[in-house]
Amino acid sequence: MIGRRGEKGFTLVEIVVAMAILGISLVLVIELFSGGLRLGRASEEYTVASHLARQKAEEIFLSREIGEGTEEGEFEGTSYRWQVEVKKVDLLPVTLETDYRPPMDLYQIQVKIIWNSGSKERSTRIETYKAVKPETDETKTT
Repeated sequence: MIGRRGEKGFTLVEIVVAMAILGISLVLVIELFSGGLRLGRASEEYTVASHLARQKAEEIFLSREIGEGTEEGEFEGTSYRWQVEVKKVDLLPVTLETDYRPPMDLYQIQVKIIWNSGSKERSTRIETYKAVKPETDETKTT
């Protein structure tokens, strides 16, 4: 059939260009969707890690005895590990010599949560302080 003048339609070039634009648009939309899923998963992992860190910090914070040192362990039933570091904080300047002893000892508690996310190892950390009444010689003997 020979084309008639005045007949309207799309040429082959227009169809190919439209299909190319559609293909590129679909690829971009799929990339955005998968990126959103990755961010959602990472957000969930950090939320769980934050909850576990707070739980571990509260466990240490509520214990009666506290001492300087480092501990490590794993949370049961999860792939999350924890590291706890406790340091005593000096309230008085080191250069100042005095017989005065503060009524409380201050401890810095750092809790680090580590987990594997895909091929990467991720971590988050929280820090808190605990004031503890120091034991005196009278308290130890009683």
